[in-house]
Amino acid sequence: MWAVDGHILEVPAGVTAGQFLSEYLAAQAPAEGEEPVVVTVQGVGREMFGLIVNPDGSVTTDTLSDPEALGWLRPAREVPASELDEDAEPTEVLAEVLADVPAGEWNVYGVHPGAGATTWAGLLNAVELTDPEQYPGRLLVVARTTLRGVQEAKTLTRRAGVVLMVADAPGKFPADVRRGIKVLSGAAPIVTVPWLPPLRGALTVPESPALAKATAKIAAAIRDNWKDTP
Repeated sequence: MWAVDGHILEVPAGVTAGQFLSEYLAAQAPAEGEEPVVVTVQGVGREMFGLIVNPDGSVTTDTLSDPEALGWLRPAREVPASELDEDAEPTEVLAEVLADVPAGEWNVYGVHPGAGATTWAGLLNAVELTDPEQYPGRLLVVARTTLRGVQEAKTLTRRAGVVLMVADAPGKFPADVRRGIKVLSGAAPIVTVPWLPPLRGALTVPESPALAKATAKIAAAIRDNWKDTP
């Protein structure tokens, strides 16, 4: 159960809390030219935190430091215009980026809180799972470039079509993490995601040509490295 500005929100069956909350927050966006709206959010057993809802529909925060809570909120799906076609509509850009994905949908599972699964499910127009047993086929396994991320990803290498290792911080990965990823690559295909500043502190995906370009490259890498068979 969640509360926004003291109002209890009942999440409908079949919808993740992140999806429901992101849609609710998007509806609170002020009109263009108006000041951002600050709302307070609290989940059961969690401390209250503040979110800033901007006129462009993006949601940011200057106070939330709990990566688990960040992972619970699903970003709004916004696809910026392609640098190759400035007049393209968002749906056309999405089709261009994801035209050659493997048959069926990518099913995304984050192996630990704050892995980034929610964000990347949104960016890749994929399905986020709360339990890997929800889907019997190959998974897009998401983990952070930390020792914990590497260890948790190891538990699902047999199910992984690709393991998406999302940068935990700017700069080079720590040596022990690099070694862990190298070992992991012997069991499953690895696609690493660099540190992307547009996503820092954002709970919805902002419009950014750089982010669009990075997403296209990552989607292509996932497609090209996808492992369909054991």
